[in-house]
Amino acid sequence: MINAIFTDKSKFNQAFSQGLDAMLDENKPGVFILVLANALADEQLWRQLKPKLIKKFEQLKSLKISGSEDDIAVFNQLKNLDLNTLDLVKFKQLGDFELQYNPLRALRPQRMANAKTQGMSADFDQNGFHFNHDFLQKELFFQGQLFAKNISLFYNKFPFAKQHGLVVVEPEQQHPQLLTPELHRFAWMMANAVGLNIKGFTLAYNSYGAYASVNHFHLHCFVRGTPLPIEQNEKCPLVNHWFGSIGDAWEFIESLHHDSQPYHLIYRDQAILCIVRKRQDDYIHANWTSGYAWYEACGGVNTATLDDYDHLSEDTLKAELLKLKIT
Repeated sequence: MINAIFTDKSKFNQAFSQGLDAMLDENKPGVFILVLANALADEQLWRQLKPKLIKKFEQLKSLKISGSEDDIAVFNQLKNLDLNTLDLVKFKQLGDFELQYNPLRALRPQRMANAKTQGMSADFDQNGFHFNHDFLQKELFFQGQLFAKNISLFYNKFPFAKQHGLVVVEPEQQHPQLLTPELHRFAWMMANAVGLNIKGFTLAYNSYGAYASVNHFHLHCFVRGTPLPIEQNEKCPLVNHWFGSIGDAWEFIESLHHDSQPYHLIYRDQAILCIVRKRQDDYIHANWTSGYAWYEACGGVNTATLDDYDHLSEDTLKAELLKLKIT
């Protein structure tokens, strides 16, 4: 039986916003950062939560806060800001690209995204960052069973899509970030089942070596009402294939694993998009980006400054995307 929040878009939206509101009762920097970033990504949420956010911000600044090193470091950077002057996330089309100004995302810890990678996986590290840490459990949107598997659905602390979350499948099993036939089948079923009721519901996957930031198996989930830029770009330079069959997709993915070839996946509407790209270690990205994961490979670009948002050209974005092309 699928949980009610996944059966109706209004229920999903309501649960998403109510969960954020309730989090502001906590006195934890990580939770505050999460609510602030999600509110700035949605104008309606910002209007709803802004008074409570400002009040909580002043309260936290007067307390001796505790939390993870990452959360404290980010909160200390926020201390000098006036929340009334923060910009909401902005979007615009630039040729074949979708450009996004998302200033808070610049504060996101890089974690494994900056790591040197080899092969298609690394052993799960109990001492590293993973989703089973106690301090993260307050960032949950949903926890329960789906298709006989335990899942933890976290809010994304630095979102760049609508209703952006992280789906951790069987967190207790401590799967590394390596897709298996069973996890692939689960992603297919979840995307299709939830997508029947919530139009635009999508799952995305970054393989190891393709700027996955956490080595604990997870999928990105989000709701998008318009096609991704790659779907409208017939001249995308990256190798990409749509599959209408879970088996055909797995056969292709398995060949990528055999060749230690990084990739991204999009699961949506009874179809799977696989984008093949160069390993993150094998090129140097521009200083205006923190690296290209699934969103960027699909033609979306995050920028952290208004200057970049206003002045990056389509040619510059094309040149950066070409760095991912396998030669």
